[in-house]
Amino acid sequence: MKSDGLYKGCKFISLGGPMVHILVCDDDPLFAKSMSEKIKNLPTYAPKAIDLKCFCDVESIEGAFSNCDILFLDIDLGAKNGIDLARELRRYNPDCVLIFVTNFKEFAPEGYEVNAFRYLSKSDIDKKLASYFTDALDVCRRRQRKVEIMCEGESIPIQVQSLVYIESQGREQRLHLCGGPRDHLFTRTTMSQLEELLSSQGFLRIHKGFLVNMYYLQTLQSTGAKLTTGEQLPVGARSYRANKQKFITWQAQQIW
Repeated sequence: MKSDGLYKGCKFISLGGPMVHILVCDDDPLFAKSMSEKIKNLPTYAPKAIDLKCFCDVESIEGAFSNCDILFLDIDLGAKNGIDLARELRRYNPDCVLIFVTNFKEFAPEGYEVNAFRYLSKSDIDKKLASYFTDALDVCRRRQRKVEIMCEGESIPIQVQSLVYIESQGREQRLHLCGGPRDHLFTRTTMSQLEELLSSQGFLRIHKGFLVNMYYLQTLQSTGAKLTTGEQLPVGARSYRANKQKFITWQAQQIW
């Protein structure tokens, strides 16, 4: 990624990210406390930028779901199954980075149902916690990143995660957005410039006229691309094979 001076009216904004909220949930108080201390002792843990709370009471954690960025969750929670609790989490907070911490490997396939980010065996905590935590923080930071683009005569900061795809419309590019006050913006920044700026952030040029955020890319076929928003987009035949491999590689980096 290039510096803020990449293009006039087209740059990343270097801002201090908001606080990252982390929850540790385990019905064993001693383990939960030990897990919390291990996280706090990691090199990437920053006390001024991270808020960590520990829960042993399953009922009380539900109220903290909406403000949770990373959740370390045990599957065996006594009377309540962690998978069921994760399903409740997804209703309140679909973007939370979920890491199951457990010895019950037979539940691992069910993690896909609740979009689990990683599966951390309790016997592997000392070996894998550091890398899993760093990966989870990276996901949170990417979601907080903003790009500043000159749109309709005004320099506008746009959250990268809210930018679904960009469509070329003659001399202008249409930015399709979600989760904000506007569902689209127009910019005269070229598609090539936008591609260079955003490719490192998970955007893929699937067609000469379309640049897509792979976070919203559900399927990519030679006949077309389907987004999680339900929209269908064309795919360039010449670049299809290379783009398919890029998409597969990106998907592999997102799952555990």
